[in-house]
Amino acid sequence: MVYLPFSRTPDYFDSDITPALIEAKSDSVFAVFKESGKIYRVQLDQHIYQTSVGSRIEIRYELSAPEHAKVNQLIGYWLEPKEILGAICILLILLIAAYATTHRPDPNALKEQIEFKKEDTGKYV
Repeated sequence: MVYLPFSRTPDYFDSDITPALIEAKSDSVFAVFKESGKIYRVQLDQHIYQTSVGSRIEIRYELSAPEHAKVNQLIGYWLEPKEILGAICILLILLIAAYATTHRPDPNALKEQIEFKKEDTGKYV
């Protein structure tokens, strides 16, 4: 969680937020905003934003590169689908490794664990 604000593009700390108008143009949906008199377009997912044409949405962009703007929302800016998929894959690999190492322990190891007696070391040692 700590790395999220430092790993986003556009940068969380150096970026600006501006409202953008959602427009539909030739079977695509865009968020349109102006910066320094120039118009920029951010392509949006048509299935999600088709019903929102004409409304406003927040866009996060850096002044040095407004063409790399992103919609300021949880999925898409803060959590990218490829990061979520990667985290799920890593979790599955670790769960499989944990299961594989503990599923069928060696009989000698089981015997050693059963026979283990903790030494009486005293109260504060």
